Amino acid sequence: MLQKFNPKNKDILVWVSDGLVHRDDAKVSVYDSVVQGGDACWEGLRVYREGIFCLNKHLDRLYDSAHTLAFENIPERSFVIDAIRKTLLANEMTQDTHIRLTLTRGTKITSGMDPRLNQSGCTLIVLAEWKPPVYDNDRGIRVISSTIRRNSPLFLDSKIHHNNLLNNILAKIQANLAGVD
Repeated sequence: MLQKFNPKNKDILVWVSDGLVHRDDAKVSVYDSVVQGGDACWEGLRVYREGIFCLNKHLDRLYDSAHTLAFENIPERSFVIDAIRKTLLANEMTQDTHIRLTLTRGTKITSGMDPRLNQSGCTLIVLAEWKPPVYDNDRGIRVISSTIRRNSPLFLDSKIHHNNLLNNILAKIQANLAGVD
């Protein structure tokens, strides 16, 4: 199912690094490790009337992933929570919201894969959008068994919630071509 643009998201504010900016002005450097090599970890959070679903569990996994990837100068947990809350408050979001929380290794002093090139600390991105659940639980979803396989845990620990999602994208392309959700 293709998600449609929600006009309520036209003028949202997004948290990048240390402050809120209009979605059209939200940028990371071409030297950021997420651009240079997909070097980032992320979490997807849902906001309901009752609050942010399993916030602490999501933050635990984000921090576990960042530590496993040997990120340095990771923002304090209280800073991340404050950035999430300020983003939601600025956009008046209290429910039907999806947050894409991304933590990159940060900006490099020059291009390259070596993490020692990152000397400015992590980049935090809080992208909160008006996005009610996509699938209708009453209708169900149509699926296929994809020929695309996940990476073996022998090569990449699947517990690391990293930004390299090409396997997922290729499987979604296959599902789209098959006409399923």
